[in-house]
Amino acid sequence: MRTSSITTKPAARAAMTALAVVVAALALASAPVFAHGGEKGDIEIGFYFGQEKPDSYNPLDPEDAALWGVRGGYFLTDRWSAEGSWQTSSTTGNMSGPDPDVDLNAFRGNILCNFRPGKKFRWFLTAGIGLESVNTSDVTPSTLDVDGSAFGYNLGGGGRWFFGKSRSWGLRADARWVTTDPGGDIDGSQSNYEYNGGLLWAFGGGAPPDDDGDHVPNKNDTCASTPKGARVDSKGCPTDADGDRIYDGIDKCADTPRGWPVDLTGCPKDTDGDGVADEVDACKDTPKGPKVDEKGCPTEDADKDGIWDGADRCPATPTGVKVDPVGCPMDADGDGVWDGIDTCPNTPKGTQVDDKGCPVTAG
Repeated sequence: MRTSSITTKPAARAAMTALAVVVAALALASAPVFAHGGEKGDIEIGFYFGQEKPDSYNPLDPEDAALWGVRGGYFLTDRWSAEGSWQTSSTTGNMSGPDPDVDLNAFRGNILCNFRPGKKFRWFLTAGIGLESVNTSDVTPSTLDVDGSAFGYNLGGGGRWFFGKSRSWGLRADARWVTTDPGGDIDGSQSNYEYNGGLLWAFGGGAPPDDDGDHVPNKNDTCASTPKGARVDSKGCPTDADGDRIYDGIDKCADTPRGWPVDLTGCPKDTDGDGVADEVDACKDTPKGPKVDEKGCPTEDADKDGIWDGADRCPATPTGVKVDPVGCPMDADGDGVWDGIDTCPNTPKGTQVDDKGCPVTAG
């Protein structure tokens, strides 16, 4: 007669079950709640009920039975998680004579590959190893009493459906194939099938609170109201490489020389808009349009009328002609001869004049 490689006594199983319940209760009572439905760092706790279809366990031939269990897991990443579970089911065998009571229990560790990160419905595949135990009572003859355990392997899959605003609660369904060889009075390897569903709670994972969105958690953030877009140091405080009081990340001119006045975007002020910063502009009131030198002063006035090219609307005014603010000739008496070259600038309206702007004498 073969003997089982591992034996688990009822008292030991009860102690392990109690320990699992206590750990789960402590986690539920003390864990911070900012769950995100299976993100990296999440802890998952749940309980489940289902149906087990055991193999023959020759000569026991146990009937299909209801099962229940508890499990806890941890999301190593958004996709991969590890979990442990304990479950039990009780049924009866079919033997000649009185039918024995058969208990099938399992402690398992599994790895899960979780698909569709961030979605409410997520399906998964799983594989694992565990301690599969079988024990009987009221068996005749007594030599068929079984109380043994052995390692087993399981493969399966299922899905989670998270609900609620925080996606901290969810429903879960699993289906598994389990194989084990209890040894002892049980003849050969056994293949069991299981189906179950239950409730889960996920907590503790996801990004910690970060009110100002600077990627430094509130608990470590010394500057808790950093403007959006600003770069920060390890303490969550904005950096300002050029010292112009416009934070890096918001500063469009991040290399402004020290001490230069800047506008709201962090670029040097240029009051007259000539492309030369106020700090080095020797002509701070240059009109809009003229070309300027590196000191910000106009450089060209082709018609020498005092109105700089670029702002001069009449760029070919003759020399000596008086011009208005936009560089065009003026004619105060309206005689057709421009001021500046008009020898008689106060000629009455309508008087015929010569090319110097003076009245023409009859004859």
